[in-house]
Amino acid sequence: MEQNIEKKKIGLLVIATGKYDEFIPPLFKSMKKHFLKDHDVTMFVFSDQDIPKKDGLFHIFQKHEEWPYATLKRYHVFDKNKEILSKMDYLFYCDADMLFVNNIGNEILGQLVGTIHPGFYNGQRGTYETNEKSTAFIKSNEGNKYYAGGFNGGSSQEFLKMSEFIKNNIDKDLLNNIIAVWHDESHLNKYFIDNIPTVELCPSYCYPESWDLPFEKKLLALDKNHNQIRN
Repeated sequence: MEQNIEKKKIGLLVIATGKYDEFIPPLFKSMKKHFLKDHDVTMFVFSDQDIPKKDGLFHIFQKHEEWPYATLKRYHVFDKNKEILSKMDYLFYCDADMLFVNNIGNEILGQLVGTIHPGFYNGQRGTYETNEKSTAFIKSNEGNKYYAGGFNGGSSQEFLKMSEFIKNNIDKDLLNNIIAVWHDESHLNKYFIDNIPTVELCPSYCYPESWDLPFEKKLLALDKNHNQIRN
């Protein structure tokens, strides 16, 4: 964790194609109230919908892709827009269907930031990719921490390096008609095997709304009807 950090340019990356645009107004409002308030934060919204202009919100058009490609190819989106994103000091990806409910500060700033999955915080191994033909494959003797796909980040340089790596691995899999079990999250965990996060966040930063966990609620993963939203 880095201390006494001067004001930085922070990019919060949110993909909100299809019906996910409905989550943007409350997420943006909660970001302004709770997220890295001592820094210059811009929410980059990648969407095919009309997103009202706001100070601190930057809309980039992104075509909607059917499930599971909308999530599988999220790092493709970031890699495609690396020229503008590289102007930020730090980048953080956040699922659209989330809500900041408590202050989040400099404790999350680091070169590479991962959030422990709320379903596997007690040392459980997690649901890694087991298909040996996938680039996301993790051996049975590898991995002792499982990270959530819903919130991660780092310096712009390290985040975009990770995005390019994951994009390339997913493309290799698709050429072989392979989709990892948990899509981009599987590839994220593969990357973290060889590139251990410099900042590890507890499930406070990806807290399922209706769960009861022994952590302070900071960033909620909202309850929703997945099929209704995806369709």
